[in-house]
Amino acid sequence: MEKVSAYILTRNEEKYIRECIESVKWVDEIVIIDSFSIDDTVKIAEEMGCRIVQNKFEYFSRQRNFALSKCSYDWVICLDADERITTKLKMEIKYELQNFPRSNIFFAPRKNKFIDKWILHSGWYPDYRHPVFFNKKKVYYKDQLVHENVDYKGKKYYFNGDIVHYPYSNIKQFIRKSDLYTDLCSKEMFQKGKKCKIVNLFGNPIVIFFKMYFIKLGFLDGFVGLILALLYSFFYTLMKYIKLWELQKGTNLNK
Repeated sequence: MEKVSAYILTRNEEKYIRECIESVKWVDEIVIIDSFSIDDTVKIAEEMGCRIVQNKFEYFSRQRNFALSKCSYDWVICLDADERITTKLKMEIKYELQNFPRSNIFFAPRKNKFIDKWILHSGWYPDYRHPVFFNKKKVYYKDQLVHENVDYKGKKYYFNGDIVHYPYSNIKQFIRKSDLYTDLCSKEMFQKGKKCKIVNLFGNPIVIFFKMYFIKLGFLDGFVGLILALLYSFFYTLMKYIKLWELQKGTNLNK
């Protein structure tokens, strides 16, 4: 049977890391790529038998490619600390390992929890954004600051079992993470030569809200679905374009 590494990206994840590691304890190697946590993340991971590699975080694709370089085996499971491999997904991955994997890259539906509710609409489920299991010799993360995609060889395959994801347990955490993500998004747009226009500040948030809440059936997620659509449209999207405008303004001032 093929051996497999699991890598987990961390920074100050003491609240989540133990359960994340438990979900992949069955693999041959767990590598923690830690961005110099100042809480007990590293201590907990060491106690659970993980190998720790610390590396300064610059942006996501660079950190993930660094993680691949530290994995001992060709077959890799990739996780963030707030994600878990479910039992069903584990059995599907084991089946592939035992029967020679039918693809070089595998995706799984990611089931996201927002505050206290599983979001089953709003464009959040099924979320196949990132591969969960792949051959690192055939897959490479594109050099993007955020929402990283992959280059790969072969045909992708989809599992049925979920990854469960706990991205935001409260509004404060949403705001804190959004500050990082919108920084990276605005920088990426700026590097691509995009400009912030008035229509972006008014039109884009409205479009995002309409898409999430109506087209993607966010209203079926109840009151939490409404809060989620409002936050993503009139906070996250708006902040992204305001930060892009700020970058443009800074560039003009330097001329």
